[in-house]
Amino acid sequence: MTVRIALISGPMYDALYARLDQFAQQSGVTVEIAFSGDHPALNEFLATDVAATCHVVSTHTKYAPSQQALLAPLDDLLTPAELADFTPSLLALARIDGKLYSVPRNVDVRLLHYRTDLVTNIPATWDELLDLMRRINRPPTYYAFVFPGMESGLFGAFYELVEMAGAELFPPDLTPQIENAGGRWALQFLRTCYAEGLVAPEIVDWHYDKVHVAFRTGRAAMVGDWPGYYADYCAADSPVRDRFGLALYPTGPAGVSRVYGGSHTFALTQRGAGSNDALALLRFLTAPEQQLLEARQGSVPVRRSVMEQVQQTATPVEKQRWETLAAAIECVVIPPKFGRYPLVEEVLWKTVQAAMIGAMAIDDALHKMTVQIADIVAGDHAR
Repeated sequence: MTVRIALISGPMYDALYARLDQFAQQSGVTVEIAFSGDHPALNEFLATDVAATCHVVSTHTKYAPSQQALLAPLDDLLTPAELADFTPSLLALARIDGKLYSVPRNVDVRLLHYRTDLVTNIPATWDELLDLMRRINRPPTYYAFVFPGMESGLFGAFYELVEMAGAELFPPDLTPQIENAGGRWALQFLRTCYAEGLVAPEIVDWHYDKVHVAFRTGRAAMVGDWPGYYADYCAADSPVRDRFGLALYPTGPAGVSRVYGGSHTFALTQRGAGSNDALALLRFLTAPEQQLLEARQGSVPVRRSVMEQVQQTATPVEKQRWETLAAAIECVVIPPKFGRYPLVEEVLWKTVQAAMIGAMAIDDALHKMTVQIADIVAGDHAR
């Protein structure tokens, strides 16, 4: 049997895939990687007819509802005992209309990463952070702060800022409440960072991996980054390995800290649901041994037994990191579950970027985004 798999790739994920050979040797099953790429490219692939020839796919709790026709429910394939070790809230997040469509791989939430040789006091608010950025910015040697300036990364940054300012991008009725002071503050913050050169001008072409490289190579004083990059920052050849710290995001004008998050998962396709070998691979990829490997790379495990194990063996610095991540998870904002959600990210980031670089007035951008979300929710995304 050959099991075809589609994977998200990058520094945060690739260590796990080195163990696919181990699965093949143990099971006698050949694993064929049908696709490997970043999340935007993976989402495009999973929307094609070729994706249906795969058996196992990487996905994410925010994107799975749009892929529901491709994926297979797992409730009749995995026993309650097999799922008992997973954090219940994340299993709930992986459900669509009450049915389990994927198995959690990790928890993904950002922390503020800062250079300890450049930042001595962590700002309590984003306005204080902006003042700090202006004081420490030294382009082109290094920039005060970097973040993704395109696609889902930029959308996520805007989403976090909006929620911290007291506005709502996705209230219960999915009618945005962003044409207000909170929405204006969020877009103005991004525009100020770009207009004053506090961020690298190249960020308009940067997704997650390029942002990570900028901080790792010493080209940034601060970054909002994901847990899976942690091991790469700590590597022997990392220029920042002994001079960076971690903290919660500052609070916004509403007095709260928020981080945009969710859970990467593995799922079976409709074709994969009929294959015992595909189910065996799904179990292998989400087994405690693999979760422990990824935890050692920095990812937040979703099995309670693995989290207990890493905390028991953690150094004082690592324990503080786990505690900070636990606090960040309490601040997470989760995108709503609806099938057209990926279109929201795909369309809105371009409007956010236009406002950020000064190509569109802030109020015009906020109104356009309100209309865009309404159109997408209604099923018409022509505007």
